[in-house]
Amino acid sequence: MPARNVPPRSNGSHARTASFFSFRRAQRAFGDSPSPEELIGKGIRFVKRIYKLRMIGLSIGFFCVAAAFLQKPVGWPLWALLVFHGYLWPHAAYHLALNNKIPYRAERRNLVADTAFGGFWVVAMQGNLVPSAVILAMLSMDNIAAGGTRLFLRGLVGSVAGALLGLLLLDFRFAPQSDLYTVVACLPMLALYPLALGKSTYDMSKKLAERSREFETVSQRDGLTGLLNRRYWETLLIEEFNICHEKKQSSCLLLLDLDHFKSINDTHGHLIGDEVLKNFSRLLRDNLRIDDLIGRYGGEEFVVILRDISLKEAESLAARLIEQVRLHRSAENTLWGCTISAGLVSFHGDMEAHYSWLQRADHAMYQAKNRGRDCLVVEGE
Repeated sequence: MPARNVPPRSNGSHARTASFFSFRRAQRAFGDSPSPEELIGKGIRFVKRIYKLRMIGLSIGFFCVAAAFLQKPVGWPLWALLVFHGYLWPHAAYHLALNNKIPYRAERRNLVADTAFGGFWVVAMQGNLVPSAVILAMLSMDNIAAGGTRLFLRGLVGSVAGALLGLLLLDFRFAPQSDLYTVVACLPMLALYPLALGKSTYDMSKKLAERSREFETVSQRDGLTGLLNRRYWETLLIEEFNICHEKKQSSCLLLLDLDHFKSINDTHGHLIGDEVLKNFSRLLRDNLRIDDLIGRYGGEEFVVILRDISLKEAESLAARLIEQVRLHRSAENTLWGCTISAGLVSFHGDMEAHYSWLQRADHAMYQAKNRGRDCLVVEGE
């Protein structure tokens, strides 16, 4: 088949493609990554946190600009705008953000508006050096703390836009000198606002640490029983296997299976089955040692790493556990007639890997099943 002649792409097409990718890069730099659908209703805590900081920062920042206005007198419209920005804008911005469908994005726009105000005040103060530097630095600090580099870049654009507006509307004469009163008026902003921002950041980091601990717990625990889940328990088994190899420590592995559990689900339903699993998990915690690592392996199977224990001691502990299950079997609505079959295996240096240890325990447990259930089988018996 003859090859098709594909016409070369025109230079205009290349230019449009390059422009498109340039636009996408700029959008990633200055925009928000998540889609609007993902963010609907999100960011209320963020809005409240910024609201407190904005009230503190703008109320103190008012005096920086006011001192510059006293040094270089201005008309009443600028004073009125300064009062609005310092004491009314924080509340207006707060309600604008909360009433928006996406509070998070609305508040980020408010932060950019703050920087636009900042650029405007630099021009209105005739470039008075100390208050201009303080205001722009604090606003940039806000944006970096709230949104990182992206929001900082958007803030820079906002500052430039505000400054250009000021140049367009005001009679600008560059006068960077700051007198002593203006410098003194800026000191509270330099001293107090970083403390407020630091306190807010610290509170947020504490909450993040708490959430991280909660997530770690959730990722390690079985949701129904509260015991270690299979994945995390197996990582602990690998660690224990390596410790036993390196330190010649004696540990044992106990595998447990609830007898007749399927009939509980079939006869009484899964809610009762879940109650049996929770009751059995509580019984395990009450009758095993604090250092023992108890996990739910799946369904009605449970696994325990009996750490730093001889086989004889482990056998005695497992026998007492089976006896406790028998006692609770007859207790009203506790284990609903369930007993346990158990397999116990001590660590041996000839085991190739942790799964060899687990396979031996599993084999011993199924021997207990074959012997009529409600018993313990120790490897080698």
